[in-house]
Amino acid sequence: MRLTRREVPDEALLVLGAAGMFAAVSFIFGSPIIAALLLLEATALGGARQRVVLLPGLFASGIGALVSTGIGSVSGLSSKDFALGALQLPSFSQPTLADFPWALALAVAVAVVARAILRLGRETERVAASRPLVAATAVGVLIAALATIYGATTDENPVGVLLSGQDQLPALVDRAGTLSLGTLVLLVLCKGLAYGLSLGSFRGGPTFPAIFLGVAAGIMASGLPGLSTTPAVAVCMAAATVSILGLPLASAVLAIVLTAPSGSGAAPLIIVAVVVAHITTLALKGRSAAGERSTTDSLEGADAAARGASGHHPDRMMAAGSPRAAIWT
Repeated sequence: MRLTRREVPDEALLVLGAAGMFAAVSFIFGSPIIAALLLLEATALGGARQRVVLLPGLFASGIGALVSTGIGSVSGLSSKDFALGALQLPSFSQPTLADFPWALALAVAVAVVARAILRLGRETERVAASRPLVAATAVGVLIAALATIYGATTDENPVGVLLSGQDQLPALVDRAGTLSLGTLVLLVLCKGLAYGLSLGSFRGGPTFPAIFLGVAAGIMASGLPGLSTTPAVAVCMAAATVSILGLPLASAVLAIVLTAPSGSGAAPLIIVAVVVAHITTLALKGRSAAGERSTTDSLEGADAAARGASGHHPDRMMAAGSPRAAIWT
């Protein structure tokens, strides 16, 4: 539009950009509803702006899905190389009472692990900000090492550690009953470390690896007493997605759609897991923010004390025993 007109209203650019995102996400997930919910929740548009974007976005979502499915005698474009299809899990028509305590516990555990992954990504980003090219190269080497360790230790294909994971999900689900606990633990560990490093060094996106890790954790948890594979995978996948993305509604709908072929029994557990994991993540964020504020206050107090005692800022005092050196150690 900027090439055809000199003056383009900001609202027009907003609508066009949003429509393009709606269509692309709909094409990837194969669902216009997921695309609409995901983007409306992610952009946090409200009021008049939401009304402006909603109808063009929904229309574009429908077009994106149509491009994938085709119409009449015209076949759609193949999206199998990057699209995420529904998981072929065992049938699960109704949850039991025992499933809900496990859903609560697993949601909290997954949220804690997801928070640790995000923390790793944040610390990596702090290092990578000054030298992004060097950091990206170093992270690539580290991820390759993690994949090598996983492959050499388990004799499994390390591609699940290397890539985002959506292509490996069907095989992971199919082999749910044959993978050992040690293999799954090492997969989650190596994939989680690779994921956190990638988030902090501008390599890849957050959604598909979160889903993959959630599915792997769910298969690992399916060995718990009274918990079968389908509810375990549904709960952990939903909890991992909302803990990383911070989008409870979109995460719940995404998990429900991905587990739909197994029946509707997992839906209540997914809702519980999303709510509990989201609350846990918010609580962990609050504690982390309070800790950072406390550290900042301590640094400022040490700086003021040092300036008052010596007239020099401690950033320039590199000798051992300076106030800042004591804080960092």
